[in-house]
Amino acid sequence: MFINGKNSAESIKLLKAKAKDLTILLVDDDPLIRKEYMNFFGRIFDNIDNRNNGKEGLEATLNKQYDLIISDVQMPVMNGLEMIDEIKQRNPDQSTLLISASHDSDILHSSVKLGVDGYIFKPIQIKPALEVLDKIVSKILMEKENRMYKQHLEELVIEKSRQAIETYTVDGISKLYSLAKLQQDIIEPNNNSLAVIKIKNFKVMNDFYGYDIGNNILKQTAELLNKIVLKNEFIANSILYRLSGAHFAILSPLDGEHLEQYIEKIIHEIESTEVDVNNQLMYLEMNAGIVSRKDEITLAHADSALRTAEKYGKIVIYKRDENLVKLHASQLQCNDMIKRALIENRFVPFYHPIVDNKTNQIKKYEALARLIMIDGEVIFPSCFLPVSKQTKAYNMISVAIIGKALEDFHDSECSVSLNISMDDINHIPTREFIFEQITLFPEPSRLVFELLESENIESYNEVKEFFSKLKQLGCKIAIDDFGSGYANFEHIAKLNVDYIKIDGSLILGIENEFLSLTIVEMLSTFAVKMGIKTIAEYVSNDSISNIVNSIGVNESQGFLFGEPVPYNDSMKYIQSSKLYNK
Repeated sequence: MFINGKNSAESIKLLKAKAKDLTILLVDDDPLIRKEYMNFFGRIFDNIDNRNNGKEGLEATLNKQYDLIISDVQMPVMNGLEMIDEIKQRNPDQSTLLISASHDSDILHSSVKLGVDGYIFKPIQIKPALEVLDKIVSKILMEKENRMYKQHLEELVIEKSRQAIETYTVDGISKLYSLAKLQQDIIEPNNNSLAVIKIKNFKVMNDFYGYDIGNNILKQTAELLNKIVLKNEFIANSILYRLSGAHFAILSPLDGEHLEQYIEKIIHEIESTEVDVNNQLMYLEMNAGIVSRKDEITLAHADSALRTAEKYGKIVIYKRDENLVKLHASQLQCNDMIKRALIENRFVPFYHPIVDNKTNQIKKYEALARLIMIDGEVIFPSCFLPVSKQTKAYNMISVAIIGKALEDFHDSECSVSLNISMDDINHIPTREFIFEQITLFPEPSRLVFELLESENIESYNEVKEFFSKLKQLGCKIAIDDFGSGYANFEHIAKLNVDYIKIDGSLILGIENEFLSLTIVEMLSTFAVKMGIKTIAEYVSNDSISNIVNSIGVNESQGFLFGEPVPYNDSMKYIQSSKLYNK
């Protein structure tokens, strides 16, 4: 659509107003075409330089910083892709736009690898061209605003008064000290231990009841913590913080072992006190991790202890794990490992079976990214995806996994489910690659695209537009890890999804936790009423499988039915899940 539904003249006028201060470099070897482009883009941008080829364009960027570089692909001396590659090596954040008459997937693939922001096909059609330009200009302006905001914060720290600094270091919801204050306090030399306490299943409650109720739960928890600390002399010299989400922290002069005893008492008192949740009295559950003052006090160590506590259901004191230290050291080399793996085609999909609970047949597989080391070791996404997002290799990995999965299942009877993120949806070349690959797939109805519910979705309209395009092409949509994030039911309904995959943490607790069972039943009922199918993740034993089936969940996935494995010929055909039972 045109910008805000406007016609071309109005759209150009609005875009020109947005882009009035931007500097543009236009590179094209054909003087007549370059003149046409100068006339077209000159209606939008006031500050445009132009060059004859990629080499001249590269030289121009050495002397001047441009907000956007618009380039043809095929040029003598140095083509557009080569020029952008050279520029990106010096300035990875440079915004770029390619213009080409070619629909060659190799060129699209190369543009994805280079991190190109947009692609316009020749001959230029005003409507789609304006849409691409509007998105790129909005991105550039947002990045400029972020840089200005960061600079403003730096100036604020230097120039503002103590009152402004105190406002920055106090959490607005709980009125406790903030994460920033804790980071400042643990940097300074001290003889304190650190405990991090987390409300269990808070994300689920926040998702179901909404932000206002969630914030009220946080306020009540903060008041309880304050009350407990103030009335007990043993921990009276401690400092309370709210970090983020449902995480609270206590910095105490006690050693780790003594602090553990008192954290047990604090958790017991909180878990024994009813809190008001949407006019209903409920009990909270808590987990805690501790870093003793004899160890290095860092949030990373506290978070490591908390994750272990969540896994084993008890308070955990951090202990230095040499194996973990070695793992962290190896992650410093992860960036180079990712680059080499991309060059050598060592990112591959493994497939995890999904079982139809009515027929007990495997009709679908989820494609999961794996990195295969040269020695054959299989590396899981948790080891490379976070780094890939920081180094902008994430979209290249997505393209590799999606492309190989569609190739594997091209002639299969089975469906394949593909994970996507907001990074994929927001990245124009990746989006175009996905749409192109779908058109080449024989039965798009066998393709399911999964989006994490916990993804930071800033614009549901953009997600809805992307999903609508997938639906038009015949694909299905799933929301993954439903119940783990902050999206509400209204948004899920409006996105018109086909499946919701119930978060594994709820399924794991379904045998013993009434709250988990109740939430899963509620999600299943909601899905039935909305005509949405449900999938249970982490189905690891017969007991969980039986409960899931009794609730009416449509499909199941988990180690009970098999581990993720590379593609094999058996995946060409629908088969009984009994083949995977051990």
